[in-house]
Amino acid sequence: MNQPPPAERPSDPQLLFIGGTGRSGTHVLSHLLGSHSRYARVPIEARFHVNPQGFPDLLSGQVSPEQFLRKLKRFWWKRIRAGEVAPVLARRLAFGRKVRGLYKVVSQESFDVAVAEFERTYPADLDLASRNLFLDLLWPIAAAEGKPGLIEMSCFTIAEGPTLVRLFPEAQLIHTVRDGRDAGSSKVSKRQKRSHPRDGSEGLRWWEGRLRKIEAGVRELPEGKLLTVSLDELVAGDREGVYGELLSYLQLEDEPAMRAFFEDEMSASAAHKERWREGLTEEGQAALAREYEKTLDRLEREGFHCAPALRRAYEHQPA
Repeated sequence: MNQPPPAERPSDPQLLFIGGTGRSGTHVLSHLLGSHSRYARVPIEARFHVNPQGFPDLLSGQVSPEQFLRKLKRFWWKRIRAGEVAPVLARRLAFGRKVRGLYKVVSQESFDVAVAEFERTYPADLDLASRNLFLDLLWPIAAAEGKPGLIEMSCFTIAEGPTLVRLFPEAQLIHTVRDGRDAGSSKVSKRQKRSHPRDGSEGLRWWEGRLRKIEAGVRELPEGKLLTVSLDELVAGDREGVYGELLSYLQLEDEPAMRAFFEDEMSASAAHKERWREGLTEEGQAALAREYEKTLDRLEREGFHCAPALRRAYEHQPA
């Protein structure tokens, strides 16, 4: 049976990719900007365009189109939350556990049509087929809201920014950064896999490792493609200054809905700022602060693009 053609896709989409280390404020920033009349937001992390075995590996030849499609159809379409082990004989049954994936935002029919179009076109132009697959799957979210732009917030979007710019030269990127102690402790509290950090020190090392992957991607981006935003400054520092930088970078006019979200929903308490202190003695807090200071010094020596923002936020409340 012939599949119907995919819905009309935009020729010049206004795409915004927001990414970070994880636990760094990507979701709340997407909510803020998604309150503007320009942008709809993908309410999940789509992942297939940036994660391992996704577009970067596909376009570099590390995986074949068949391998990519296998993961798209099985894992990225519908998966049980990481770390929740299913019985061996029923691996794909949720048993009340969290199920994630594209099925939450894309109908089965639309998914099948988009995949069929990709399968038909990738032999002739893999880059174009990949670009169109992303738009065919996710652009209907913007179309349904009648908005000209779309935000996607998978963590790895900045680390894999060079691939995204290759496919979407019109796209803009925002890197959200957060105090590494808070980001790391948040990851500890959400631990899903044995490889995930177990305490503040491990959380800090996990955070630095993620930043290193991001930095490698950032150094391949064209000048002016990226804005770095500190969650800490946005909720508890120079709030208006950072808010203004967002508007300027994206060439947005301030609007009541976005302003209301900023003023009512974005605060230090809502962002769980200083959560890293929880459960630590004064001595433990001092030790983690010293470790963080050494980490910041290292990032500054190596010229990380986000080091100035991290330093400013740290010096606002250093201990």
